[in-house]
Amino acid sequence: MKLAQKLLTIIQSKVLSILMVLSTTILVSGVIQNTSMGFQNSQKQGDLYNDEMMKPGSYAFGTIASLQNDKNGNPVWIVSGFYKGSVSMHNETEHGASTRSLPNATLDAKFSMVMTNGSAMHEHRIYDFKLTGMSMPNNSTIVYNGTVTITMRQGPISNVPISIKAMGNNAISVWIDPTKIQDHFGDTPIFGTIEKLIEVTK
Repeated sequence: MKLAQKLLTIIQSKVLSILMVLSTTILVSGVIQNTSMGFQNSQKQGDLYNDEMMKPGSYAFGTIASLQNDKNGNPVWIVSGFYKGSVSMHNETEHGASTRSLPNATLDAKFSMVMTNGSAMHEHRIYDFKLTGMSMPNNSTIVYNGTVTITMRQGPISNVPISIKAMGNNAISVWIDPTKIQDHFGDTPIFGTIEKLIEVTK
Protein backbone atom coordinates (compact mmCIF):
# COMPACT_ATOMS: atom_id res chain seq x y z
CA MET A 1 0.00 0.00 0.00
CA LYS A 2 2.80 2.39 0.93
CA LEU A 3 4.59 1.49 -2.29
CA ALA A 4 1.45 2.23 -4.32
CA GLN A 5 1.03 5.60 -2.60
CA LYS A 6 4.67 6.39 -3.21
CA LEU A 7 4.34 5.54 -6.91
CA LEU A 8 1.14 7.62 -7.16
CA THR A 9 2.90 10.61 -5.58
CA ILE A 10 5.83 10.28 -8.01
CA ILE A 11 3.46 10.01 -11.00
CA GLN A 12 1.47 13.05 -9.85
CA SER A 13 4.69 15.01 -9.42
CA LYS A 14 5.87 14.05 -12.92
CA VAL A 15 2.49 14.92 -14.48
CA LEU A 16 2.52 18.29 -12.69
CA SER A 17 6.03 18.99 -13.98
CA ILE A 18 5.02 18.10 -17.54
CA LEU A 19 1.93 20.34 -17.32
CA MET A 20 4.05 23.24 -16.06
CA VAL A 21 6.52 22.77 -18.91
CA LEU A 22 3.68 22.62 -21.44
CA SER A 23 2.03 25.74 -19.99
CA THR A 24 5.33 27.65 -20.09
CA THR A 25 5.94 26.52 -23.69
CA ILE A 26 2.46 27.63 -24.79
CA LEU A 27 2.86 30.99 -23.01
CA VAL A 28 6.29 31.66 -24.51
CA SER A 29 5.02 30.58 -27.94
CA GLY A 30 2.12 33.04 -27.66
CA VAL A 31 4.44 35.88 -26.65
CA ILE A 32 6.77 35.13 -29.55
CA GLN A 33 3.83 34.95 -31.99
CA ASN A 34 2.35 38.25 -30.75
CA THR A 35 5.76 39.93 -30.91
CA SER A 36 6.29 38.59 -34.41
CA MET A 37 2.86 39.81 -35.56
CA GLY A 38 3.52 43.23 -34.06
CA PHE A 39 6.86 43.40 -35.82
CA GLN A 40 5.28 42.40 -39.16
CA ASN A 41 2.58 45.07 -38.77
CA SER A 42 5.26 47.61 -37.93
CA GLN A 43 7.19 46.57 -41.02
CA LYS A 44 4.12 47.03 -43.23
CA GLN A 45 3.63 50.57 -41.94
CA GLY A 46 7.36 51.17 -42.22
CA ASP A 47 7.22 50.34 -45.93
CA LEU A 48 5.14 53.47 -46.39
CA TYR A 49 7.24 55.63 -44.07
CA ASN A 50 10.90 54.74 -44.42
CA ASP A 51 11.61 54.45 -48.12
CA GLU A 52 13.62 57.64 -48.55
CA MET A 53 16.52 59.47 -46.95
CA MET A 54 15.39 62.61 -45.21
CA LYS A 55 16.81 65.90 -46.47
CA PRO A 56 16.44 69.14 -44.49
CA GLY A 57 12.73 69.94 -44.15
CA SER A 58 9.51 68.86 -42.44
CA TYR A 59 8.19 65.30 -42.54
CA ALA A 60 4.75 64.21 -41.35
CA PHE A 61 3.48 60.66 -40.87
CA GLY A 62 0.01 59.72 -39.78
CA THR A 63 -3.29 57.96 -40.16
CA ILE A 64 -6.38 58.62 -42.23
CA ALA A 65 -9.64 58.09 -40.32
CA SER A 66 -12.65 59.74 -41.91
CA LEU A 67 -16.33 59.46 -42.80
CA GLN A 68 -17.40 60.54 -46.28
CA ASN A 69 -20.91 61.66 -47.21
CA ASP A 70 -23.15 60.74 -50.11
CA LYS A 71 -24.85 63.32 -52.35
CA ASN A 72 -27.54 63.85 -49.70
CA GLY A 73 -25.02 64.68 -46.99
CA ASN A 74 -25.36 61.35 -45.15
CA PRO A 75 -22.19 59.53 -44.02
CA VAL A 76 -21.93 56.31 -46.03
CA TRP A 77 -18.19 55.58 -46.40
CA ILE A 78 -15.52 54.83 -43.82
CA VAL A 79 -12.00 55.75 -44.97
CA SER A 80 -8.90 54.52 -43.12
CA GLY A 81 -5.22 54.15 -43.90
CA PHE A 82 -1.79 55.75 -43.68
CA TYR A 83 -0.01 58.67 -45.31
CA LYS A 84 3.33 60.41 -45.36
CA GLY A 85 4.13 63.90 -46.56
CA SER A 86 7.12 66.19 -46.69
CA VAL A 87 8.19 69.73 -47.48
CA SER A 88 11.94 69.96 -48.03
CA MET A 89 14.56 72.31 -49.39
CA HIS A 90 15.41 71.77 -53.06
CA ASN A 91 18.86 71.55 -54.59
CA GLU A 92 18.06 72.86 -58.06
CA THR A 93 20.37 75.83 -58.46
CA GLU A 94 21.64 77.87 -61.35
CA HIS A 95 24.65 80.18 -60.82
CA GLY A 96 24.29 79.71 -57.06
CA ALA A 97 20.60 80.75 -56.96
CA SER A 98 17.50 78.60 -56.67
CA THR A 99 15.52 78.05 -59.87
CA ARG A 100 12.28 77.35 -57.95
CA SER A 101 10.19 79.59 -55.74
CA LEU A 102 8.44 76.68 -54.01
CA PRO A 103 10.01 73.91 -51.93
CA ASN A 104 9.88 70.23 -52.82
CA ALA A 105 6.73 68.60 -51.45
CA THR A 106 5.48 65.03 -51.42
CA LEU A 107 2.31 63.18 -50.42
CA ASP A 108 1.86 59.43 -50.51
CA ALA A 109 -1.30 57.89 -49.04
CA LYS A 110 -2.74 54.37 -49.05
CA PHE A 111 -6.21 53.82 -47.64
CA SER A 112 -9.25 51.57 -47.73
CA MET A 113 -12.87 52.60 -48.24
CA VAL A 114 -15.85 50.58 -47.04
CA MET A 115 -19.53 51.44 -46.73
CA THR A 116 -20.89 51.88 -43.20
CA ASN A 117 -22.86 48.63 -43.68
CA GLY A 118 -19.58 46.76 -44.29
CA SER A 119 -19.92 46.31 -48.06
CA ALA A 120 -17.96 47.47 -51.14
CA MET A 121 -14.48 47.41 -49.58
CA HIS A 122 -11.80 48.77 -51.93
CA GLU A 123 -8.49 50.65 -51.86
CA HIS A 124 -6.99 53.88 -53.20
CA ARG A 125 -3.55 55.41 -53.41
CA ILE A 126 -2.65 59.09 -53.74
CA TYR A 127 0.82 59.89 -55.06
CA ASP A 128 2.88 62.06 -57.45
CA PHE A 129 2.02 65.29 -55.60
CA LYS A 130 3.07 68.46 -57.42
CA LEU A 131 2.98 71.60 -55.28
CA THR A 132 1.60 74.68 -57.02
CA GLY A 133 1.03 77.04 -54.08
CA MET A 134 1.18 77.51 -50.32
CA SER A 135 -0.64 79.79 -47.88
CA MET A 136 -1.05 80.32 -44.14
CA PRO A 137 -4.59 81.55 -43.34
CA ASN A 138 -3.82 81.64 -39.60
CA ASN A 139 -1.00 80.92 -37.16
CA SER A 140 -1.84 77.23 -36.83
CA THR A 141 -2.86 76.25 -40.38
CA ILE A 142 -0.77 75.75 -43.51
CA VAL A 143 -2.43 75.02 -46.87
CA TYR A 144 -0.64 73.16 -49.67
CA ASN A 145 -2.30 73.25 -53.10
CA GLY A 146 -1.31 71.15 -56.07
CA THR A 147 -2.17 68.12 -58.16
CA VAL A 148 -1.90 64.36 -57.56
CA THR A 149 -2.48 61.01 -59.19
CA ILE A 150 -5.23 58.87 -57.63
CA THR A 151 -5.82 55.19 -58.31
CA MET A 152 -9.46 54.50 -59.19
CA ARG A 153 -11.32 51.42 -60.44
CA GLN A 154 -10.81 52.40 -64.07
CA GLY A 155 -7.11 53.10 -63.47
CA PRO A 156 -4.92 55.97 -62.20
CA ILE A 157 -6.22 59.51 -62.80
CA SER A 158 -3.49 62.14 -62.96
CA ASN A 159 -3.46 65.93 -62.54
CA VAL A 160 -6.29 65.88 -59.98
CA PRO A 161 -6.39 69.20 -58.06
CA ILE A 162 -5.89 68.75 -54.32
CA SER A 163 -5.72 70.98 -51.25
CA ILE A 164 -4.06 69.74 -48.06
CA LYS A 165 -4.45 71.57 -44.74
CA ALA A 166 -2.12 70.87 -41.81
CA MET A 167 -3.81 72.14 -38.65
CA GLY A 168 -2.09 72.71 -35.32
CA ASN A 169 0.55 70.04 -36.04
CA ASN A 170 -2.08 67.47 -35.05
CA ALA A 171 -4.62 67.10 -37.88
CA ILE A 172 -4.85 67.20 -41.66
CA SER A 173 -7.66 67.53 -44.15
CA VAL A 174 -7.39 66.53 -47.80
CA TRP A 175 -9.81 68.04 -50.32
CA ILE A 176 -9.81 66.40 -53.75
CA ASP A 177 -11.56 68.05 -56.71
CA PRO A 178 -14.79 65.99 -56.97
CA THR A 179 -15.35 66.87 -60.63
CA LYS A 180 -12.24 64.89 -61.62
CA ILE A 181 -13.23 61.69 -59.81
CA GLN A 182 -17.04 61.62 -60.17
CA ASP A 183 -17.64 62.75 -56.55
CA HIS A 184 -16.09 59.50 -55.32
CA PHE A 185 -15.19 60.89 -51.88
CA GLY A 186 -18.42 62.84 -51.43
CA ASP A 187 -18.69 66.53 -50.55
CA THR A 188 -16.38 66.57 -47.50
CA PRO A 189 -12.58 66.49 -47.10
CA ILE A 190 -10.78 63.34 -46.01
CA PHE A 191 -9.50 63.84 -42.45
CA GLY A 192 -6.51 62.37 -40.67
CA THR A 193 -4.17 62.79 -37.74
CA ILE A 194 -0.51 63.76 -37.64
CA GLU A 195 1.05 61.01 -35.56
CA LYS A 196 4.64 62.16 -35.97
CA LEU A 197 6.17 65.41 -37.21
CA ILE A 198 9.92 65.45 -37.82
CA GLU A 199 11.98 68.56 -38.49
CA VAL A 200 15.34 67.88 -40.15
CA THR A 201 17.72 70.83 -40.03
CA LYS A 202 20.82 69.34 -41.65
